[in-house]
Amino acid sequence: MGYASLDSSLSFPDNNLPPNKKSILITDTLSASGNFLIHHFIVNQIKSDKHVILVGFSQIFNHYLTIGRKLGVNLTLANQKGLLSFIDGLTSLYSQTDLFSKFNSTVTATTTTTTNNQTSVLTCDSLSDSPISKESLHNFYKIIKQIIETRHSSIDDSRVCLIFDDLSVLIYSGFSVRDILEFVKACRMMIEKYNGSLVMLVHADEDITQSSLDDELDQEIFLKSLIYQSEYLLSVRGLGSGFSKDVSGEITIARGPRNQDKWFRPSTLHYKILDNNVQFFVKGFSQGVL
Repeated sequence: MGYASLDSSLSFPDNNLPPNKKSILITDTLSASGNFLIHHFIVNQIKSDKHVILVGFSQIFNHYLTIGRKLGVNLTLANQKGLLSFIDGLTSLYSQTDLFSKFNSTVTATTTTTTNNQTSVLTCDSLSDSPISKESLHNFYKIIKQIIETRHSSIDDSRVCLIFDDLSVLIYSGFSVRDILEFVKACRMMIEKYNGSLVMLVHADEDITQSSLDDELDQEIFLKSLIYQSEYLLSVRGLGSGFSKDVSGEITIARGPRNQDKWFRPSTLHYKILDNNVQFFVKGFSQGVL
């Protein structure tokens, strides 16, 4: 699977996969990237023969491919088997090509669209007046929806996992907080309909030397809104005491506002990033901090 010591701390009850209809929010900082957690959830899904949809806003496919190999997973093969669907959000954000039309031109499939009053539908009218927001985010939603409906004819046990890496890029690219939150909400409700899970990565700090007060307020609203929509909160940050060669940082596993699971136990761990693995251990029990 992914990182065994992290799995034991998360204690997800079904083969270490994120619980059905739940959202996981990963927050990190400029000094401590949470990207290694994204790879953990990708690997767990694929090794369990479950479908993962990865929307890469911050990295291209080769990045995930390289890390996947180190963790014992071939993402190219997973894609061929239908276990991985990758959407190149990083390139598409700055492309003038209609993303949805381009996607449709490379995929031939028959889809059946079902309607459900409880499913949130993202339309251009529900977004702001920004042309790029209406077109780009709506196209991303349509692609994700088409992938799910094509891949999962039955919604009973699809266990699809949708991963956004990372949503902060949308803010940096000029999308409004309102539009991004509407997009995330629509995707979350669609994923819940298919008994899937949602994993999101966002940055929890800002370079205040380059941010206006309005930007900082938008970031705070954005982060708090995502926290409110999540059941599990994984917060990655550097050591408060400074640099240590034996400890890369600290991760806090916390209960989100929507979490009612009685089995869940919050915890705080230290971690060390290695070439082919990440080690997690109880806070204060590494040689580097004893």
